[in-house]
Amino acid sequence: MKKLILIGLCLLFFLGNKPTTAKQHETTAPLSDILLYCNKSDFIRHMAENDYMLELAASGIVNDNNHRMLLSMELLMNRNNKQWAIIFNYKKGNLSCIMGGNHIKLFSPKN
Repeated sequence: MKKLILIGLCLLFFLGNKPTTAKQHETTAPLSDILLYCNKSDFIRHMAENDYMLELAASGIVNDNNHRMLLSMELLMNRNNKQWAIIFNYKKGNLSCIMGGNHIKLFSPKN
């Protein structure tokens, strides 16, 4: 059921945008405009690091019975303009999804 919802959200996102052809190249939208975008893991990583200039701030393995399809997540940030993104890496296939925004504030955990 959750896979169907995720696939539906991805399809809704893709159908709402202009389709790309072999002659057109994907363009980078402002990070604040991205609600959720899914693609191959290498493409998502390259987009985050090279297009948005984000650096890895935290990463972890997902250990949750309700989200078994997830393998890991990564939090990336650009400290100069306070943009952030979270990348979700999936177990099956070469799929990752990214969501992000602006104006991140960091807090240290309490002991």
